[in-house]
Amino acid sequence: MSAQGIFLDVFGLSYRSGALSGTISSDYQFSYEPGYNVTFSIGGLVLGQSIGKPLITVSDLLPGSTSISDPRLINRARLLYSLTPAQGFEQPIVIDERVSNVIKNHVSEINLDAPDVSGLDGVLLKICSELKLSPKTVSHTRNHLRREAAGFKVMRDIQIPVRDGSFIFADVYLPLGHGKRYPVLLSCTIYGRRIICSGPNLEDESDIAAFERVEDEWHSTTAGVDIELPDNRIWNAGWIRQRGFENIATFNTYSYVPHGYVMVKIDPRGVSQTPGVRGVPGQVESDFFDAVEWAAEQNWSNGSSALVGSSYGANLQWPVANMKPKGLKCFVPYASDTDIYREATYPGGIPNTVYLADWFDRVRRASPKWSEHFDLLGLVTQQPFDNDLFRSLSMRPEEIDLPCFMAATQIFIIHGRGAYEAFRKMPTEHKYLQLVDRDYYPWPSNEATGKIIQFLDRYLRGIDYVNLERVGIQMRLGNREWYWRKEKDFPLPGTQYLKWYLRADSSLSRDREIELTEEFKYTTKAGPIGQKCGVSFHSSPFEENVEFAGHFSATLTISSSMPDADVVVTLWAIDEQDQIIPYGSKGEPEPIAKGFLRASHRRLDSVKSRPERPWHTHKQEDYAPLGQDDVVTVEVEIFPAAARVNQGWRLRLDIAPAEVQPDVLGYNPLAMRRFYGEEHEAGTNTVHVGPDRLGYITCPVVPLRQGYPNVML
Repeated sequence: MSAQGIFLDVFGLSYRSGALSGTISSDYQFSYEPGYNVTFSIGGLVLGQSIGKPLITVSDLLPGSTSISDPRLINRARLLYSLTPAQGFEQPIVIDERVSNVIKNHVSEINLDAPDVSGLDGVLLKICSELKLSPKTVSHTRNHLRREAAGFKVMRDIQIPVRDGSFIFADVYLPLGHGKRYPVLLSCTIYGRRIICSGPNLEDESDIAAFERVEDEWHSTTAGVDIELPDNRIWNAGWIRQRGFENIATFNTYSYVPHGYVMVKIDPRGVSQTPGVRGVPGQVESDFFDAVEWAAEQNWSNGSSALVGSSYGANLQWPVANMKPKGLKCFVPYASDTDIYREATYPGGIPNTVYLADWFDRVRRASPKWSEHFDLLGLVTQQPFDNDLFRSLSMRPEEIDLPCFMAATQIFIIHGRGAYEAFRKMPTEHKYLQLVDRDYYPWPSNEATGKIIQFLDRYLRGIDYVNLERVGIQMRLGNREWYWRKEKDFPLPGTQYLKWYLRADSSLSRDREIELTEEFKYTTKAGPIGQKCGVSFHSSPFEENVEFAGHFSATLTISSSMPDADVVVTLWAIDEQDQIIPYGSKGEPEPIAKGFLRASHRRLDSVKSRPERPWHTHKQEDYAPLGQDDVVTVEVEIFPAAARVNQGWRLRLDIAPAEVQPDVLGYNPLAMRRFYGEEHEAGTNTVHVGPDRLGYITCPVVPLRQGYPNVML
């Protein structure tokens, strides 16, 4: 009695199984006798054999223990993959009479068991030349085999039609099951969908080969190893040495597709090889919307989808979720900005121009063929106040009722505020929040993958076998350690907002009674390495362990010899030996929390401000430069963070004119902002302390947890 099997994405191969023989049909089917091997061949060339089973791939042509680096497997796969013009499996491998005859003519030259992967080069070039095809490289072949071993495949450069008659390119990653339908995860960024970013010129075989080699090296080498890049399009430095995320602002295919999800990675217009102009108002959102509705109709989709991604790939999800495309059931904006003025361009009223200029340069390098609709960088940097432009670019989470799994970063300042505002404003109860590492990029594809899959399983598959945590927090313990804290709400239940007051002796005290007056003066310019920037206040040693989690803020009384002043607040912990506690997950110096405010932007919105989170208007009509004799009160918003301070440690509060702190060796914050003191001649800022000039920092103290390991639970 015969059975039917599928040789995935290949038809026209000859096969034999026991007394059965034939040619694989156009729907990839072959017959086999259960318990017998099936031998596959082309034009007299035996490719290999496998015990008969319902689904067979190229890797089954050799024993199951064969490595994807084994030359015998690479040779067989490379020959088959080269018999199609497709870069992935968007077209099947067709073995017709012409292909069979060409293979037959060269069969004596083909040694599929050659120990050297280059041994097939010469004859493969001849075969492909006669068939007018391009031979696949070894790296290209290994990339396909690597995905196959993980249980999925890729369809490259799929053209998704959009409403104005144009199209956008996407790569579609599919589980290997034949004829099945799956929930779909879609992402769209401005950086390009290939590893590490951008994408090859589809008309240039050498460029395609270069990108395949980059991907192969990324997967086959360890973190810290440089990869040889094809050109200036791909971002460099630390981006190419990391091995945590496949490409920028999307989730890893290897983390999600093997769990039964299709992933669609989209390049909008003007990005990588998708033709068009970047930055046309509303265009990328509408194209992403069209892609979601397109995906719902594909024969590999079960009709349900989610948006996923981080950074730009998270920001873009909000307007699309608000439009509610067909099939969209939930979304995962992992580290996003919802208020473009306060979170991305002018946090605290201080321009992020250094970061923005670098960002725009990288975007242009990733997609050099295309241009911008207008100079957005020039436009936003010439708009120092919150206005209709920034409000049009911002998100409206209060209008979205879809289930949402969101995350915020600690310390990074961009992507560190929006999730909390969204979590508070969204009308749905199906919302979930994480507070994670400053280096958040790898998290959704590594540490947080299990949590996100639980969320996706619930809202895309209806699986409710887990008690999905509503709030999860990476509680930093210092010295590379942290634990994962599960909570039911944010702010955390039981949070107490405790104040530490600045005193005339440079101390921080829980005692509000202040009798002496003092002025602490510091230059408006940061000093050289080793020299303190600004002024510091220290608490007494803690008598017990204390955990902070949530919004911090600082209320200060200041003046300046200059018309304006940037107030940068950083809160550190120091141990019994007066050493800074490094709260960075890789052991680097990092404060407990920090925040910024340009003094001329000190006006508060009394309606939107909350006790733990001041809200500044940042409007032009509220702009208030400092006069020579002005002594003013400023309330500095400090984005949420979480950390434990151990018994015996002390707090150190720094008030400085810039983010740097040269006396904390090894503290190297990213150059992002243009501080006031960097653009003007040197002056003097003053912090005033006294009975009628209170200064204090407010910290969110939460119930202490003990005994958690350094992992997510």
